[in-house]
Amino acid sequence: MITSLRNVIQQWRRTVRWAKMPIVRQPLRHALHHSIITWERGHVRAAVIELGEGAAELLGVSVVPVHGIGGTHHPDVDRWFAGCDEALTVAEDMTALTGRKWVPNQVTMCVSSEITRSLPVTVTRVRKAADQPISFEELGILLQRCYRRAQDLIDGGGRASEDIVWGTVTELRLDGQRVPYPLGLRGETLEARVHFCVAPLEWLRALEVVAERLEVGLTGIIPENVVYASALGDLPALLILLDEHHTSISLVHGGQLQWSTLVPVGEKEITGGTAEALELQGRQADLLMRAYRSRQLSHGVEQALARAYWAELRRWMYTMADGVTAIHGSERPNGDAAEPLPATVYFADISRRAPEAFPSLGTPFWERCLPFERCPEPVALSVSTVRDVLDCTTQASGPAFLLLRALARYVAQLNAPGDNLDRTLAEMIRWRRGMPSAQSR
Repeated sequence: MITSLRNVIQQWRRTVRWAKMPIVRQPLRHALHHSIITWERGHVRAAVIELGEGAAELLGVSVVPVHGIGGTHHPDVDRWFAGCDEALTVAEDMTALTGRKWVPNQVTMCVSSEITRSLPVTVTRVRKAADQPISFEELGILLQRCYRRAQDLIDGGGRASEDIVWGTVTELRLDGQRVPYPLGLRGETLEARVHFCVAPLEWLRALEVVAERLEVGLTGIIPENVVYASALGDLPALLILLDEHHTSISLVHGGQLQWSTLVPVGEKEITGGTAEALELQGRQADLLMRAYRSRQLSHGVEQALARAYWAELRRWMYTMADGVTAIHGSERPNGDAAEPLPATVYFADISRRAPEAFPSLGTPFWERCLPFERCPEPVALSVSTVRDVLDCTTQASGPAFLLLRALARYVAQLNAPGDNLDRTLAEMIRWRRGMPSAQSR
């Protein structure tokens, strides 16, 4: 009864607010306008974007506090829907400043890497007509086999509580030789290596229900490390994302993940270990770290804290090195030796509570932890890293909007004109139960 009354009130509220402004609606496919949502710890961000030739314009943005978002929490559909509905409504209202109010029927959501896991798959196909050029349709068939193999691995591994949400082609080979794009080439054996990401069904169903209540089509659920990686350009690099209770490390090439791993050490573990060494806990540790960064401690206390903190940063780097070695140092599926790691290391402190972590990645200690090709060069991810995104609202220029802007670029690139293997994969992935017909929200 209460839920029905709430829905009636929300519908009335929208009707009153939108009555003065004509709403422009678009068909589901090939829509020029799109909504995007990032589920971040403690809040949700939303934007309405306009797509064009691989670029995106932010027409409306918003952020709304939502408690209980994170890998350690169970989805709360009612709370999530209320926050998401408010965020989208504010973003859509802001688009009216462009002269028209846009209410897209499609939405792409970004979730924390904490709730996803990687699933690499390699499939080889012997071509019957080796003298015929490879077509895009043939590549699509190979990717379909990769997708089915990944589904078999999920079912066979007793992980029926997960499903595939995303995938990218990390490597293509023709007769054993790497090729960037085999379209039009001839050969006998075609091989594809695809990096899939899977997520818990509990999360997928919760986000589907939220989208259904919003009456929008949920076209994609993208892990945040994928979104950040898409903004990094063509050169190979490591991507490190420090969160409260975990760190995500990925190898990126051409804006795509080659592999990714998650280690259970985050800002809370670094700070907590430092406090434990000084026999402090809870709020005392936070106050001490604040005093340390503002240079308010005596020389002796400052030196003791610096030693303990550096020890915890070293432990963090050791843990990351172990995770990277396990996945990068293992035998390649083709028998190739593991290549040296790129020197460029992109870093983002998602917790925004460990400013000392970034400079530690430029130390000789970190260089000795892994087989880098040369001395590592840390680069802080920033809004300027994300190209091809125009902020028409002038309200999304701060570092807090980095993920939202990166998601806007990702959606624009995925929907850019021309053949796109990742878009082909996205169309194959069928975790969604169906999309609503075009209508106003």
